[in-house]
Amino acid sequence: MGDRPLHCSIKNPITLTVEDQKNVFHSGCKVIDVTFPNVSTPETPTVPISFCERVGEICFKNYYTAYISIRVKFKAAPDNGTESGEVKWKTCVRKMRLMPSPHKESGSQDYFTISKKQFSFEVSNISGMRIILQQPSPVWKEFRIEDLRLYRSSEMMSKPPPLPAWLTEDSPNSTKHKLEGIPNLESISSSLQELWGLSEEMSVNQSKTDIGRYEVDGCYEVNLLAYT
Repeated sequence: MGDRPLHCSIKNPITLTVEDQKNVFHSGCKVIDVTFPNVSTPETPTVPISFCERVGEICFKNYYTAYISIRVKFKAAPDNGTESGEVKWKTCVRKMRLMPSPHKESGSQDYFTISKKQFSFEVSNISGMRIILQQPSPVWKEFRIEDLRLYRSSEMMSKPPPLPAWLTEDSPNSTKHKLEGIPNLESISSSLQELWGLSEEMSVNQSKTDIGRYEVDGCYEVNLLAYT
């Protein structure tokens, strides 16, 4: 499992229904949309690039959901001389079984981890995710998943993200400007890499134990207290 969950926005589940003027039919299907923060680069201002480089694991607790499917949204690479690719949806997990039998209790409240080994392709550079929950049994009045978390792939945690091309490449259309007093690109890049490495090391080794600054054997030491 990754050390930290991905930054994302998880919307409330939507129940899919079929309605007419007299009846409402519940399909036994719910949809959860997940969005990720995006950033545009100067070289491709209309093409969002997700901060979520690669999804490694999806963890959750089941609550009477029989099957789960996952679809991801991404922008395909430009082709045929077009400036930007077409937005596409692809299914990376198709109807994964969570309950051995939809009509029985087994597996209804278990914890699950869907890893990249279970994805049908590498889930990277995506701008959205759609999680589809299915429960065909009429036995259960409610079904959902709880404590949903997405984690980075372990490969992405072991190396810093690359610098964008508009910052590293020299070209007539480059947006770089040589300003007096500003260090060169190699110096900036080296400093950023060192800063990234230190921040990752600190986040991994950070202790979660509270420090009792004025406590000795569980009690306050009067001589250590400062009176103001």
